[in-house]
Amino acid sequence: MELLSLDRVPQHSEWAGYLIDPNRDPPGDLDAYTDIDVYDTIYGHVLEHYRESDLDREAFTLETRAKGREEPDVISIDETLYLASTKELVTKEKDAVREALRSVLDGGETVVALGCGWGRNLGIITDSFPDVTVVVGEIAERGVTISRELHADEDRISVETFDFHDGWSIFDGHDDVVVFTCGALTTLEGVQSVIDRLVSRAEKQPIIGVHLEQTVPHPSDTVLGLLRRRYAEVRGFDTDLLPVLRAHPDVSVTHTEYDAIGANPLHPQTAVRWQPSR
Repeated sequence: MELLSLDRVPQHSEWAGYLIDPNRDPPGDLDAYTDIDVYDTIYGHVLEHYRESDLDREAFTLETRAKGREEPDVISIDETLYLASTKELVTKEKDAVREALRSVLDGGETVVALGCGWGRNLGIITDSFPDVTVVVGEIAERGVTISRELHADEDRISVETFDFHDGWSIFDGHDDVVVFTCGALTTLEGVQSVIDRLVSRAEKQPIIGVHLEQTVPHPSDTVLGLLRRRYAEVRGFDTDLLPVLRAHPDVSVTHTEYDAIGANPLHPQTAVRWQPSR
């Protein structure tokens, strides 16, 4: 990876250029990625390509992750910017998932992965933690389908249709649950209700929360922090996860790591772990 100075970011990020110079036209629909139909369409293309390709899971994940990216492209880690290849990015993303979960998985737990998209993190979890079961929930129909097909040979992964704002039967019958999300909560309208339901569920069964999510607070005294805050506002993303958790009377936040990985350096993921405080 190559270190990248902040003043070079607009060369690699059209969104950064737009935020700095709002007289430009935005490079895409401002609210596209808060619309489930957009995701379902994307997962449909992923599914079609998977069925047509003869790639193993690792090669397919790498090829799919490269779609829409430059080689190399800008990423962020711990508020430092780099130019990284897709292979380097995928390696760092795998490391972030493992590190987020490592301290809470001793063996025998059920990881309930919510909003899994097309399932690219599921194999990382089962490969890294051989004694856990993964129960997956995703609202997009094609996301459910590609996740099932991509992991059809893994009997420790099951995939169900799940809506954050509907029934939560996905939790039934499981003990020692670790809830895991990765870039899913930021697309919802109102994360408060999700956390309230998780905490309420924790009164019935042991639950720990682990998240790799785009959340404030972004630094307000740096150019990069201000760009990140403005980006989330313009795109309509919900970045309230950490403030909601910290304000909840029945939650203890046990770990945070700001900018654990930023495949989009304007919208980096923070690693957060929490548990019920009573």
